[in-house]
Amino acid sequence: MKSLNNVINNKSISYMKAITSIFVIMLRLLTIFIILFVTHAASAEFSSEVLLEKLAEAKDYLGVQPSNSSKILKKYLNEIDQLSINNQLTWHQNLLRASISLNDLKQVESTVRLMLAYPELETETDKFVSLLSSLGIFLRRSGYPQESIWLFDCGLNQGIKNYKQKISLLISKATSLKYLKKYSQAKATFAHALQLAKQHNDEIFIGSIYNSLGNMAIIEEEYILAKEYLINALQVSQKISRRTGQIIAGLQLLMLSILDNDLILYDKLHYRISRLTLMSDSETRHAYLFWIEKAHQVSKGKELSAEEQEELVVKLYFIKIVSVNLHNQLVEKLAKPMGIKILPIVKEYSQYKGDLLNHIHQCKLSK
Repeated sequence: MKSLNNVINNKSISYMKAITSIFVIMLRLLTIFIILFVTHAASAEFSSEVLLEKLAEAKDYLGVQPSNSSKILKKYLNEIDQLSINNQLTWHQNLLRASISLNDLKQVESTVRLMLAYPELETETDKFVSLLSSLGIFLRRSGYPQESIWLFDCGLNQGIKNYKQKISLLISKATSLKYLKKYSQAKATFAHALQLAKQHNDEIFIGSIYNSLGNMAIIEEEYILAKEYLINALQVSQKISRRTGQIIAGLQLLMLSILDNDLILYDKLHYRISRLTLMSDSETRHAYLFWIEKAHQVSKGKELSAEEQEELVVKLYFIKIVSVNLHNQLVEKLAKPMGIKILPIVKEYSQYKGDLLNHIHQCKLSK
């Protein structure tokens, strides 16, 4: 009997030990699970904070170095579902702006498609107008200026609260009208944009519009008016230390000085503008400067060698990739005296056949 009790007691002890062991294991597993859950939650929260910091960093780079903005925004693009819908749309909006600055049309199209998939876009006027603006620029640069004008008009019909967006749309619309050689309409639209910019004392826009008006005056061979506009553009850009504006105005003034045989103006501007241009990372502007410098040498009686002429043709090819308008302007205004025999590119505009416009229900884009 005593032996039987001992056996029972031993079994009970073993059973209790087993239960205790199972309980300890379960407690450890629960502890590990809690630690992992808390760590994951903290990690997700930290990732969201990091993403918002990256977004802020990308915004800071937009005006000065859009290539950095683009790198940041594309690098973390697959992670942004951790953010709120509003911040996701802001992310795409800034990627659009960077891509437009870099003429990265493939990325523009991709980002537009992503934004159109958000039902919330219809209630986010600021983001929707950015999409219309960027898509319009994309279409113009792709050879569809008429469709771009419809999109800019659609944007102007939205309840825009940000005056900068309205001025940007007007400038873009005027540029498309200029592409279509509707010069009187383009000048009127630029004038409307300039009026708004002056009302808000926005000197960045004022300088940009003066540059555009100066370019149009060169096209129409109104050289006195062109000089007035471009000097205003240069002075405004110098006042606010805007390097891009100074380069654009300066290069156009250098070309104007050759067309108008104003060598004093050329000598006054060349050193500073050439330095600013070469400091920029734009190969197009480098090529533009090269053309101007060679044209200046020819205007002073130099005969170009075959090698120099060949280099001019090569530079012109790289300009054409980015801007057909600048290519044609150089060909029409400067090529002949330098012995460059290249015809302007005749642009034939066709109707847009893509599907992007089909997803924009807020605008009536009648064809």
